[in-house]
Amino acid sequence: MKSSFTLTKLDDINLRSHKIYLKDYRVEIKKILDIILNTKELYSSRIFNGEISKISFDVAFCNDETIRELNKTYRNKDKATDVITFSLFFDDFNSVIYRKTANLGQIIISVETAYRQKDENNNDLRKEILTLLIHGILHLLGFDHLTKKDYDFVVSIQNKVLRQI
Repeated sequence: MKSSFTLTKLDDINLRSHKIYLKDYRVEIKKILDIILNTKELYSSRIFNGEISKISFDVAFCNDETIRELNKTYRNKDKATDVITFSLFFDDFNSVIYRKTANLGQIIISVETAYRQKDENNNDLRKEILTLLIHGILHLLGFDHLTKKDYDFVVSIQNKVLRQI
């Protein structure tokens, strides 16, 4: 399966001050997608039904103020968070597949929150962001963690992918 994605920033976050270079993350996301799209445990996802040959999605970096506003507006939680996903494919029963391409949605990552929590998770910033990216991609593919069993599954896949990149 083919994939495409865009990488942007939503606000005035200074990515370079955090040593984040979008071109480096392009390479990392390609590796992540290659691993995820070849992970048999994920074949229960609707994207593997044969009618889709390409997926696309967006990744955006932002600061805490922006993600807090998004979290407040769309989730009624007035606080910053590390990652938010907006699924256009799995959360929408009217999702469109155009020319065998499914637009999965958007992943938004707060660099400031990722920076703060990297130490809690014994990660460097790169690994923390990659963890959030993988987590977001799994959400866009339709995997959630509303139960302990689902959470354990998502985290196990997340860790499996991290070990392989």
